[in-house]
Amino acid sequence: MGVLGGPDRFGLWPDADLRSGTNSSWTLGSYVSSGGPDGRGYIQLTGGGGSGYQSNRIPVDTSKSYQQVIYAKTITPGSSGNNAGGHIGFACYDENDNFIDLRHLKGIGDTQLTRTATPGDTTIYVADASEWYNGPTGYFRGLMLFGGQYPYSEGYTRYAVTSNGYNENGMTNLGNGEWSVTLPNGLGTYSDVLVNGSYPIGTYLSNGRAGGSYNYALGSPTYPTSWTRYATPVFTGESRNSGYPFRYGTKFIRFLILKNYNRRNESPQDHVWGLSKFFFGQVVDGRDYPSNLV
Repeated sequence: MGVLGGPDRFGLWPDADLRSGTNSSWTLGSYVSSGGPDGRGYIQLTGGGGSGYQSNRIPVDTSKSYQQVIYAKTITPGSSGNNAGGHIGFACYDENDNFIDLRHLKGIGDTQLTRTATPGDTTIYVADASEWYNGPTGYFRGLMLFGGQYPYSEGYTRYAVTSNGYNENGMTNLGNGEWSVTLPNGLGTYSDVLVNGSYPIGTYLSNGRAGGSYNYALGSPTYPTSWTRYATPVFTGESRNSGYPFRYGTKFIRFLILKNYNRRNESPQDHVWGLSKFFFGQVVDGRDYPSNLV
């Protein structure tokens, strides 16, 4: 099978190899009919200033294996003399098309209530808050609660206050395996978690902490002046991450690029660069997509 066959037959992004002869599936830049990595079409862009772009969504099954590939090139360096470059990967969404932020995922300061709690409480008691962030940055002090339709075992919850969920310096080690945590606005109401109006002992909570906004699975390369292939290894499963695999709770993804993010502080934004072969494919029988296929 040739290079063109790979994305067309196996890829999940619509028009992954631009065989349509347009950029209608990739509403960024302009379509150029020749000069791509295989001599055919590519999408050409100028600058970008670090702005984000996401494609239409595609469904994924996180129990299966996948690989992402793209080709990128700096066509003309900017006035600064620097090549273009920026983050490339995907963004994760849940079954209701909600974006999955790191502050919706278990993995930092996972703990459990040691006393029952009630909606509106401004102090809660947990087994261990030693890993919770205790400083001034509000988006590191998110508070997540698991249960009901968002069980802790699945790692994902929408029951979250993503910023200033608890107070700076609001944790106190009471000893004997218990900490108190003070909340600025009271504990939220998540009806399907409540038992007789309260959150029971053992309810799971985590510290929601911001990090890489998206899954930068292909990194943040600076693009050479020749077409360069960027590819993930084969990956599967879910975790709390900003690379790969998928994030907990993922049912859909969108292609993601931060356009010329590496040069976002340069002016003018006159770097000319290109993208081709927007490939994302399911891996079958353990094989990947080598460079002779995509």
